[in-house]
Amino acid sequence: MRQWIVGVLFLLFSGAPLSADEHVACKQPGAYEGYRVEALLSIAKSCKVAAVADLFYNRAYHIRQVEKYHQFEKLLNKQGGSENIAYIDAYRIHIGLAEALLSRSLTPHAIGALRRLNYIYEQSGEIAEMRFRGYDLLANRLQQRLRDKSNI
Repeated sequence: MRQWIVGVLFLLFSGAPLSADEHVACKQPGAYEGYRVEALLSIAKSCKVAAVADLFYNRAYHIRQVEKYHQFEKLLNKQGGSENIAYIDAYRIHIGLAEALLSRSLTPHAIGALRRLNYIYEQSGEIAEMRFRGYDLLANRLQQRLRDKSNI
């Protein structure tokens, strides 16, 4: 009986959507720290506002990319290779700054801020992936274009 009560309480207070309702985080897109990739994807699936859902998908993708880059770095270090992987930190810092600067304006109704942050996630992720694959010249062009268009 005790296990049953604990189970019911866990389901009630876990924060996971139990029905087709939105997750609590969909209404506060700025408060997402501490969620794992799986939780972010689950939250994104439950969000009714497309821009908020895209933001949570982008956050999950960002975490996966950074993990992939760090795995690559560990393998490279084990084999004795050395490569400039500062782009990983630049990618993380750029996303962190964008999140910090736009955090106050992130609400489900602030579609402009959400679109802007989603755009930054997409462009920064693309730049980091190009650098990871060795296409530094293309990444530089895209990065310059992003700087020219940026208001941040």
